[in-house]
Amino acid sequence: MSADLKETFTSSPAMPQDSRPLWIGITSRHGHPEWLQQNAHNYIAMVGSFQAMPVLLTPDWSTLLPDGTRFLPDPCGRLPSAVLDYLDGLILSGGGDVAPHYFNQELNGAEAESIDLRRDELEIGLAQSALERDLPLFGICRGCQVLNVAAGGAMVQHLDGHRPAPDGGTRFHDVQVVAGSRLHAIVATERFSVNTFHHQGIDPPSLAPLFQSAATADRWLVEAYESHSHRWVFGVQWHPERLFELDSPHAQLWQSFIAACQSRRQLTARP
Repeated sequence: MSADLKETFTSSPAMPQDSRPLWIGITSRHGHPEWLQQNAHNYIAMVGSFQAMPVLLTPDWSTLLPDGTRFLPDPCGRLPSAVLDYLDGLILSGGGDVAPHYFNQELNGAEAESIDLRRDELEIGLAQSALERDLPLFGICRGCQVLNVAAGGAMVQHLDGHRPAPDGGTRFHDVQVVAGSRLHAIVATERFSVNTFHHQGIDPPSLAPLFQSAATADRWLVEAYESHSHRWVFGVQWHPERLFELDSPHAQLWQSFIAACQSRRQLTARP
C-alpha cells in the first residue's frame, strides 16, 4: 500500500458553495479510467449535461473532489461518510448482484461471480448515510436494489424476461405508474416504456418499509419506488441515463433530480 493510501483523506480549502457547479456522486465498481469509460460514461455524461460535476465513488480508487479534497476507501471498500458533506446528490449506479447475506438469505438465484463485497460495503454505507442526511438519492438498476437493501429491504434473487434480448438488443417493456405517487407528479403519465437489463428485482414483500411503490410491471414487480420521508429519493429498475433510447418521462425524472440537488444546495450553503 502506498503512503497516500494509508491516509483517511486529505483536503484543501473548499470553494464557496454558491460559486461552483453541483457536485454529484456516482458510484462504480472500479475507479480505473478504462473501466469508467466502458461502464460509467452514460452516468458521467448525463450529470455533465446539466453542467454539474460528476464525483466518482469507488471501493478501489481514491475519490478526488474538484477542490482537491481526497477521500480514500478502507480495506473493505468503504469511504468515510464525510464525503457526502461535500456532495449535492448521489447516484447509485447499475452493475452486478448484491450479496444475499445482506438481507439474510442464502445464495438462491444471485450470480456469485458478479458479487463484489467491497462495492456492497461502499454503497450500503453511502446509501444509509445519504438517507440520514436527506441527500437527493437516485438508485438505478443495481442501485435501486442496493438502496432497498440498505434501508432494510430484500429482493427476489432471480427473475426471467428482463435482461437484453437473445440477439443482444435492448429489451423494453411498459411500467404502470402508481396514481398519486411522486413519480406520477414528475412524469405526468400513467404508463411509459422503459429499458431493462436486470435479473433481480423487488416485490411488495421485499420492499423496505421506508419506501412506497411508484411503478410496477407484470402486476407484481416493483419497477420504481420512492420515499415520502425525504426530499428526493427514488429507485428505478431501468436505466434512465440511456436517454438516447428512451422518451420524455426519463428526461423529466433527471430534471427533477437535478432540481432537488439545486434546492438542497441553496438550503445547506454555508456563508
